[in-house]
Parts: sequence; C-alpha cells; structure tokens
Amino acid sequence: MIDRLALYDTLYALASADGRAGTLFGDCASGAREAFSRSLVGEEQPIVWFELPLAGRPRFDLHVAMSREALRRGVSIPSGSCGGYDRLFRWYAEEEDGGGGLAFAYDVSEGRIDAPAIHVNVNNAPLSDMGRFFDIAAGEGSSGIYDGFLDRLPQGWRVWYAGVHPGRPGTPLRVDCFVDRTVRDAYAKDLGLLERDLRAVGFEAMGQALPTLVAPILESPFGLELQFDLLRDGGTGPTLGLSAAFPLRAASGVRQLFAEGGAVAELMGKVGQLGLADGRWRQVADASFSKLVMVEERPVVLFCAPTFVKLRMRDGIPLDAKAYLQAGMWQSG
Repeated sequence: MIDRLALYDTLYALASADGRAGTLFGDCASGAREAFSRSLVGEEQPIVWFELPLAGRPRFDLHVAMSREALRRGVSIPSGSCGGYDRLFRWYAEEEDGGGGLAFAYDVSEGRIDAPAIHVNVNNAPLSDMGRFFDIAAGEGSSGIYDGFLDRLPQGWRVWYAGVHPGRPGTPLRVDCFVDRTVRDAYAKDLGLLERDLRAVGFEAMGQALPTLVAPILESPFGLELQFDLLRDGGTGPTLGLSAAFPLRAASGVRQLFAEGGAVAELMGKVGQLGLADGRWRQVADASFSKLVMVEERPVVLFCAPTFVKLRMRDGIPLDAKAYLQAGMWQSG
C-alpha cells in the first residue's frame, strides 16, 4: 500500500523548497501535516490545495479532496478521523449518481483543524440528493437555504461546489459559482449586468470595491468564479470572493503565464497596485513542478500547479488576495 503521508511530505517539500517554506508557506507545516493525516479516507492518495495569502504574514491553509470514484471503491475511515464526518463519507460512497468529490478545508494558519469545512464538488455532476448532504454536514433543514439560492441563480451561472463551515460564527453555507464565458464577457462590457445578478442572489454589499476588484479578472483571459456565504436566516453574507480560474498546466506552462508579459503576471501586477499582493506571487510559479518518480515499482507523476487566484471583498471594502496550488499524484492504469 502506498504511504500516503510520505507522498504528502514529498509534495510539500518540493513546493516549499529553496526557502519558500519561510517566505511563502510560513510556519504551518506541522499543523497541515496533522490535518492531512486526519483526512485519509479510502485507499487512494487525495488531491490537496495549498491556500496561500499573497500579502501579510506568510502562511497557508490546506484543502484535501477525495474523488468519488476512490470512495466508491471502498471507504475505510479510521476511528476519530475526518472531523466526525464518517456518516457523510459512507452516504456519499453509496450515492448512485453525481458528485465530483468531497473535500475538507482546514484553517491551518489559524490553528483550527478540529472543525474543518466540508465541500462537495457538483460541477457538471449534480447529486441526486443534495439535501442529504446538507442534512448530514450542516444539520437538518439546511438544504432549504441552498435550495433558495439555487432558485435565484442567474442564467449562465453554475454551482461549482457547495459546503459548510462549522468552525466559523453562524456556521455559514459556502457556495461557489462558475460563470459561463458568454456571460463573463457580457460583464466585461457592462459591469451593471454583474451588479444586477449579484443583487438577484441576495448580495448587496458591493460598495466601490466590486469594479476595482473584478476589473483585473475581466481584463484577463481567465474564467470568473464567484463565492458566497449563505447565512442561516436566508441572507447572503457580506464577503464576496472573485476568482480568476487558470487552466491546469505543467510547470513549464505555468512559468510562461507568470513570466513578464504573461497573463498571470499582468493580472497580479494590477492586484499589487490595489495593495492586496506583494512580490511573493512570483514564488507561486517557482513552487510548481511535475516530476516522474517510481512508487512501489510503478511510474507516477507528482505535480503542483496554481489553479486560481481569489480576491475577496467584505462590506464593500477590498480584503485580501490568495493563490491556490493544486498538488497530487497522477498514475496510469
């Protein structure tokens, strides 16, 4: 059996090499390793995301995702692991249709790993019983909050993932939406259309930050994602996430995007002018890699690449910027 914790250690060591452990990842390694060890469900290596703030104290949070297919091949849940979500994993493994994976999100940088957020990927694979997900993960009756959001969903928006943050005040539900390209391009021509659609889903706290933050994304070639917190009273929280979604590329392709004149470099230059990012974003490209290695006499590829940059606003005021590095293992057969 593959030593999955050792593989995680290798992924982190490669991403944080050459001094990046201090300047990009901070001192969160031990907490993240413990979080990962609690997340081992089934028999296969999970995919992880390193969530890296682009200004302020170097640190990171950790996301750990298990594929639907891996869970369906058999769920093995160590006692006391998975934040008490064993019921959820067993239910999900028995779902006949839909769902693209379950993920834990740990606030490692804040020292909170006992109550991870739990997300389910529903992009192009809607669950047949999403209500059951919320009943287990967020408590009976929570599905009505999500259903109400879906009823207000504008044309051209697709839910990418949804979940719950039990460790945060009010235990908000989290919904992330991907905007179809034609709608995204329409927003670039008329920002009023985006403001209209945000109001339609209940988000009002735009202030002056919305045009300031969304403009660099709409001026880039990247996709647009929108992230919301849904409150227990049916309202929408004051924080909005605006993400530029990158195509997943090999390390050489990533470096082209981040090099001078590249699309990510141009985007991050504008984000830097807003005061939300210092120069550390350049190290995100350096943390990318793809390496062919032998694991138990089988060739596998270890990889790490940025998948998106998220800009956040709260109460109409710019808040922060974060990069997300996806890392894992590819194997054939």
